[in-house]
Amino acid sequence: MSALAPADLDALRRAAGEAAVDASAAREIDGAKLHATVTPGDADALARTVAALAERSIGCVIAGGGTRLALGNPPRDARILLSTRGLSGVLELDAEEGVARIQAGTPLATARTAVEEAGWELPFDPPGARTTLGGVLASGAVGPRHLGYGRPRDLVLGLDVVLGDGVATRCGGRVVKNVTGYDLMKLHVGACGAFGVISAAWLRLRPRPESERLFAATLPDTPDAIPRAIAAARVPTVRACVLIDARIAPAVEPRRAPALGWLLLVECAGDEAAVARDALRFASELGAEETAGGALARARALQGETFGSVGLRFRLAVLPSRLREVARELHGAGAALLVHPGSGLVHARIALDAETDGAGLDRAWLAARTAAQGGAGHVVLESAPGWAKAVRDVFGDPSDEWRLARSLKSRFDPASVLNAGRFVGGI
Repeated sequence: MSALAPADLDALRRAAGEAAVDASAAREIDGAKLHATVTPGDADALARTVAALAERSIGCVIAGGGTRLALGNPPRDARILLSTRGLSGVLELDAEEGVARIQAGTPLATARTAVEEAGWELPFDPPGARTTLGGVLASGAVGPRHLGYGRPRDLVLGLDVVLGDGVATRCGGRVVKNVTGYDLMKLHVGACGAFGVISAAWLRLRPRPESERLFAATLPDTPDAIPRAIAAARVPTVRACVLIDARIAPAVEPRRAPALGWLLLVECAGDEAAVARDALRFASELGAEETAGGALARARALQGETFGSVGLRFRLAVLPSRLREVARELHGAGAALLVHPGSGLVHARIALDAETDGAGLDRAWLAARTAAQGGAGHVVLESAPGWAKAVRDVFGDPSDEWRLARSLKSRFDPASVLNAGRFVGGI
């Protein structure tokens, strides 16, 4: 796409504010050259900015902390980066009800501190030190504790969203009973900004547990390894349960990493007596030993790693009961696995032989698709070199739902200026 005309920049400065537009340095995302970064300072400025984009047919890529820009197909007709980092801060926090309204550009670390000071826990722990709330919601990102916390779409009570024509809308509110008619919150959470820009969210917080303890165990490469991990994940106090294969386990627990088989991390949280009871259970049944909390942080970081110009990272969502077959299929393709046995999420790393290894990409996709089908689930290519995204949709094979998504895109973003091309089917 061509560079922005002076009139385009003037229009964006009028909408967002003079200081909010930075045209001093271009950047590239998956082959799309972005000529300016626009960072509106509040929700009204965001709405005016999106309206200006729609009026002038200027496509944008939406970003918060930028930690999840690897997810999505190559942008289409994008010329600016629309940053939500200017929308930062906790707008309301009800310590009695355990709910908070937080702006989308707020770093999770900032929100977590405010929530913890009020005696609650922020129920998100995705990878990425710069992660913002809006980025987590738009991508539907989860971390190891999603087993206990729940998925992002289950934790949102209400959303403030700016649609593609610049109209500011609100769905839901501070309590569940505010939701009537179609639950549009579920549309925006996980949609990668295809239908609107999230500006703020009402969240349901969680009580802080009395006790938190992390345990590590090694499981041999036997047919019952994964079923044992699934059983561990179903223990009531377990908040996180992660199974890491031997090839990548040294990055998490160098001293406990097995030569073969799996490293199992289990985090318990709850009242002290219950956690102590389950600690004895895991020691007896799995030979688990208590370990420092840094191991879970390292597992979280490993889940979100990108692997340069020859690395692919797939995310599969399958039935836990079929994880053993899924793991066998992926291991046969040379994948290194990080598995959440309680929810059936699998993160599979596959290294290509060389840059632009098209045959290797085809083999990796075949293995991932076959494994997902065998697990009665689906697969997404979460991270890949730009050339790999240009030849195949990262969200997998076309489905009937894609036609519905295309229709929704035309309704909520008629000028197709919000993350065009990035979501399923290249919408």
